[in-house]
Amino acid sequence: MIKQPRGPFEPGDQVQLTDPKGRQHRLVLAAGRTFHTHRGGVAHDALIGQPEGSLVTSSGGTPYIALRPLLADYTVSMSRGAAVVYPKDAAQIVALADIFPGATVIEAGAGSGALSCWLLRAVGEEGLVFSYERRPDFAEIARANVEGYFGGPHPAWRLTAADLPAPAGLPPEAAGETDRVVLDMLAPGTTWRRPPPRWCRAAWSAAMSPPPPSWPGS
Repeated sequence: MIKQPRGPFEPGDQVQLTDPKGRQHRLVLAAGRTFHTHRGGVAHDALIGQPEGSLVTSSGGTPYIALRPLLADYTVSMSRGAAVVYPKDAAQIVALADIFPGATVIEAGAGSGALSCWLLRAVGEEGLVFSYERRPDFAEIARANVEGYFGGPHPAWRLTAADLPAPAGLPPEAAGETDRVVLDMLAPGTTWRRPPPRWCRAAWSAAMSPPPPSWPGS
């Protein structure tokens, strides 16, 4: 079960420190450790047990406000293999595709896992998200990022390092039970053109493609 952290900071919690100029630093609390910046160190013990929104001062005298990172903050600062889907785009995908709690979603092009996090947040633990990523190295980055945000494996997530399969290759839980399909790839139309009946019991899908690289001199 995924538990959203609340209350005072505890060891293992993610904390985002923001300085007076708006610069942000993300860390995972561990007793006895110190987070070092060019403006001095911040002892983790000074944060553990404090409420969210506390003000902590580094050894160099710089104040930081301590908050748990929003998902929007986490996804733009996560480790990257492929480019991430930014929060404004993820919000449109989730809203316009009407991703709802308990939905079964197929995602092709997991990339670094940013959109996977948003889809999992939307479907909740009662839903399912089947993510496919053709590059194993990207898939491992996505797995680390998703588990890093949720604090471990998400019970609704199934990640496969492979191309999006034909309908016959879908897992039994997805075949004939898929509510939404989300494609994030260079040429979604060449892979999938219309909702095959065996995939979707609802005909809603979302497809996005990154812009092509600029030509030299353009």
